Amino acid sequence: MIQVSNLHKSYKGKSVLRGLDFQASKGEVIGVIGKNGAGKSTFLEILMTLKSYDEGEVTVFDQNVQKLSEQQQQAIKANISAVLQPTQFYKNLKVEELLRLFKAYYRTDISIKQILQDFKLESHRKTYFEKLSGGWKQKVSLAIAFLSQPKLIILDEPTTGLDPHMRNTLWSYINDYKRKSAATVILTTHYMDEVEMYCDKVLLLNDGKAEFYSTPKEILTLGYSSINDFYLQNVNEAI
Repeated sequence: MIQVSNLHKSYKGKSVLRGLDFQASKGEVIGVIGKNGAGKSTFLEILMTLKSYDEGEVTVFDQNVQKLSEQQQQAIKANISAVLQPTQFYKNLKVEELLRLFKAYYRTDISIKQILQDFKLESHRKTYFEKLSGGWKQKVSLAIAFLSQPKLIILDEPTTGLDPHMRNTLWSYINDYKRKSAATVILTTHYMDEVEMYCDKVLLLNDGKAEFYSTPKEILTLGYSSINDFYLQNVNEAI
């Protein structure tokens, strides 16, 4: 699904990604963790073909993203959905109107009623987006991301602002969608309990490099009591 080799990216002479290697297969949920400024957002934006890079190679769906025609790039983007921070939509549209707008854009067969049910949005279907709390806005953003039935889903801190019940609802949907479609999910999060419970693999970025890339189970065999313990010890060492 994704192959990244020796990836470098700099901004105004400052290195953000420094020789990053990474790969992801179909049906994997991969948590990308690291302190602020580690290069997580830049990495995700490159995978989405939103940013260029200086050196290395990035292959998505068996295609080198820096050697694509405009038509090929659009074909790749059609199979990718993302929720980045912050998310803004048309203020004067209601939740159901937003879903119908994006359903028409994606030309998907998925039912609006089903999406409303899956994300527990029925009670807010006639609420204007700008009137929603931060947590409910995040749920609407996630529902829209899944409307296109993508092969690759990229989520930047998707459960920030959600209460435990909403977080559980989201993860239930992600796991169910992954099981049915074999989609790959790559996400950033500061919730290490989610990484330990739900992610197939963990990528720890330190100073633009892949410090660790392994399964949670394998990481715990190294003597860490939890993924949170693993994160704190390795990030502290890098500070």
